[in-house]
Amino acid sequence: MERRSFLSVGGAAVLALAAGRSSTAEGAGGPAAAVEAYYRRASASEDAEAFAADVPALAHPVSPLSTLAEDVPMAFDTTVRQELADAAVVEENVSADRIRSISGFLSASLTDEELESIAAENAVVSATVVGGDGGEFERRWLVATDDGEWGVVWPGEPEGPVTVVREYYRRAGEAESAAAFADDVRELSHPASPLGEVAADVPGLFDGARRQGLVEAAVVAEDVDAERVRSVSDFFAGAADDETIETVAAENAVVSVTVTDGDGDEFELEWLVATADGEWRLVWL
Repeated sequence: MERRSFLSVGGAAVLALAAGRSSTAEGAGGPAAAVEAYYRRASASEDAEAFAADVPALAHPVSPLSTLAEDVPMAFDTTVRQELADAAVVEENVSADRIRSISGFLSASLTDEELESIAAENAVVSATVVGGDGGEFERRWLVATDDGEWGVVWPGEPEGPVTVVREYYRRAGEAESAAAFADDVRELSHPASPLGEVAADVPGLFDGARRQGLVEAAVVAEDVDAERVRSVSDFFAGAADDETIETVAAENAVVSVTVTDGDGDEFELEWLVATADGEWRLVWL
């Protein structure tokens, strides 16, 4: 499918862009300045169509934002009613694999050459945005340089419970074998989880995940108690002592996922995830 067709069909549904007035400033030309310029221009626009006309000047040359702005300008309708409260660089020069994981839409829109051009010099900017109802949320923007000029590439969600689950299915789909994916499982697992040991001992158990596709993922519960943690599975409860359970109960979430199997049928699962040293990791399915 040509990129323009892909964008035209999916553009309006995949993007809820955050934009508005900037209340912060970083040195001119820096990564955060590119995000602030985007928000500032949106704030000054009369409507979505007017802002969409400005997007190509703010976006990186290979960003699908420009084509989306041309094909579906109304996808930017909410942007002119939102306000930027803060912006700061949180990561620099993330890898091509990390760029792919930001959004399936973004990944599908880029050629390998375009992906590498973004990976050459980039940054992730955390933007705190005030919505039209006054509530705040975070959006993490990927920005990159072209001829020394920073431009916005694509907005993504902050790191959180859903992110590690999405990463699990992304790596499963790309793994060449169950044994190779088992290495990824160990890397993504919480230190208190038996997933890593199971992956090392019986990697074939994870072969099915390689034939599954993630359709949807959402947090359905946060910071469940120790009793709820134990109830995830008899195997997990039997493998975990009280100290392990309390470690997981300190900060956790339950993520509901809808996946497709090899026949295209959909079914739902729930992942328990928890933090370790501030990073979200898989506990048990």
